[in-house]
Amino acid sequence: MKKHKREDKKNYNPFFTDKLLNISKEFEPFKVALRVTGIYAVFGILWIYLSDRLLDVLVQDKKIITLISTFKGWIFVVLTGMLIFGLVYFSLNRIKNDKIKLEDSYQELASTYEELEATYAELTASEEELRQQYDTIVDNQSKIMENEEKYRLISEASNDGIWDELDNVRHFSERWLEITGYSRQEVENMADWMELIHPEDFPAAKALYDDHLAGKTSFYSSEYRIKRKDGKYIWIQSRGKAAFDGLGKVGRIAGSHTDISKLKDYQNELQYLAFHDALTGLPNRLALFNDVNNLLVSESESKFSFLFLDVDDFKFINDTHGHDFGDQIIILIGERITKQLDNSSTFYRLGGDEFIIINKGIGSRKEAELFAEQIMLAFKEPVIIASSNLRINISIGICLYPEHGRNSNELLRCADIAMYKAKDIGGNYYITFAQSMNDVIIERMQIEEQLHNAMENKEFVLFYQPQYDIMENKITGMEALIRWNNPVLGHVPPLKFIEIAEETHYIIPLGKWVLEEACAFMKKIQPINNSGLTISINISILQLLQNDFVDMVLAIIEQNNLEPSLVELEITESILMESYDIIKEKLNKLCEKGIKIALDDFGKGYSSLSYLKVLPISTLKIDKSFVDSIYDDSGSNSLTEHIVIMGRSLGLKLVAEGVETKEQLDYLINHKCHKIQGYLYSKPLPEQTIIEFLEKETVLDI
Repeated sequence: MKKHKREDKKNYNPFFTDKLLNISKEFEPFKVALRVTGIYAVFGILWIYLSDRLLDVLVQDKKIITLISTFKGWIFVVLTGMLIFGLVYFSLNRIKNDKIKLEDSYQELASTYEELEATYAELTASEEELRQQYDTIVDNQSKIMENEEKYRLISEASNDGIWDELDNVRHFSERWLEITGYSRQEVENMADWMELIHPEDFPAAKALYDDHLAGKTSFYSSEYRIKRKDGKYIWIQSRGKAAFDGLGKVGRIAGSHTDISKLKDYQNELQYLAFHDALTGLPNRLALFNDVNNLLVSESESKFSFLFLDVDDFKFINDTHGHDFGDQIIILIGERITKQLDNSSTFYRLGGDEFIIINKGIGSRKEAELFAEQIMLAFKEPVIIASSNLRINISIGICLYPEHGRNSNELLRCADIAMYKAKDIGGNYYITFAQSMNDVIIERMQIEEQLHNAMENKEFVLFYQPQYDIMENKITGMEALIRWNNPVLGHVPPLKFIEIAEETHYIIPLGKWVLEEACAFMKKIQPINNSGLTISINISILQLLQNDFVDMVLAIIEQNNLEPSLVELEITESILMESYDIIKEKLNKLCEKGIKIALDDFGKGYSSLSYLKVLPISTLKIDKSFVDSIYDDSGSNSLTEHIVIMGRSLGLKLVAEGVETKEQLDYLINHKCHKIQGYLYSKPLPEQTIIEFLEKETVLDI
């Protein structure tokens, strides 16, 4: 729209200026003077001409004519003066009067002009206001169109279904119709769209909606299931906000519906994963604590049994066959135990090879132990995976609620202690918790805690026990035996800490330290080792399973300038049973370098004789339990004899451990055992003492 511009100039008014110009043109001095002169000229000519013609007619005398002419001239002057005065006077007076009238008219016109000018200013202001209002209307229309376009685009592009409600009439966007599957006509024909809400969710959703309409909440938000056209329920998140008028009444309410079905499925999956073991699908530790707490609240006066299950020697299975194989074992164990349970029992996997069973139908010790026997019978048959046929043994710790604990932590601790007690007596057994077991587990925890820093604190030392050749009547070797003196625990026997070191894998660095110290000792005694004494060093299965084990052993021997034939590594029968295929190649490599291999505690385990034929074993060590049983009524003496006969027939050296009496020595001599090791000849000695002992080399009285 055009804007009028007013150009203001000082003392200039087109209307009045034009009027004045017209008046000034009418009363110009030149015209007035010309008029007066014309009248004067006409009057003079007529006076002279007519007076002279009249004088010629009336007077003949020239003197009289002259006199009359003079008189006539003065009369002419007077008359013309009077005429001129009259003309000038009347002209000027007319001008004066016209001026006065003009000034009055000017004042009137000026007043009128001012009024017109004020009116014009008002009109100009009104025009400007109207123009601004028009521009605002145009801008608002443009914004409304732009907002409508934005709303349309957002509504069409949004993943949410948009809705708004006015006067109980609700409008739904195309996306909402797409989410629910209904047509617009079908929705419009519905008596109440909220009938689509799942009956279980409707009361809560309606209550939240009503609270917002009542002004109790700043916005409306709810999650519920809504029925699609195909009959399937989907989860939506509904959000909305109401606009209230000045009286507090709802004018309009608008919001959105978001399809959160996938999110709900994901949340349910997370919920499942949070409370279930990923490998077996069994409830996990978190589910255990949650269920126990709920059980204690809902059935605080009831009794139930709490069983802690652990797979015997599972670490060896995992280490020898691989973790994938171990996972399959865990799955099969879970399946076998599940088949033994009824609805009164809940089965959990804590992690690794640890499981928990809660049986709400069993509250006495006798019933719980019978139940444990039933579980163990599930493993009477071996587990077959691929080409492997394994016999699985389970140790079970039992505790009872409320006798042994009143919360999940206490029950778990007591069952765990009982389970470890079952393992301590050989495994494949069940034990019910007793308070006396608590002291044992506390001691175990203290050992594990102190063990971690023992090597850095130089708390370990090696003792050496001579091996006496009863055939040649001299010392031919020594076994390196580790000892631990802790400032807190004092002297800790190997039987107490070696097993814990293996379970925590601390045995790997500790075993390397033993090998280094023993070889360094052999280097030190080389000047007095003219007879070629050997050093026997115990090796753990976990050490053998390390990829660099062979290289490590050879490197330590080379660093100490030792002959490999002076080093003998002792392995146990459990190693042969658990990891034969894995260690065979490593043992062969060591033997090729001249290192000897001894089979320790022979007869105590279940090793196959075929292993003795195909593995590079040079020495059999007869377990102390057989030596202790010589000359008793158990029949072990005959078994010891058979072991000696078998070893000699295989060309192996035989070392009897734990020989303490002359009778035991005589028996072994008679049956042609090669060597003895025990207190009869010498107890284990520290480094300096064994050096002195070797220098004098006491001969045994045979």
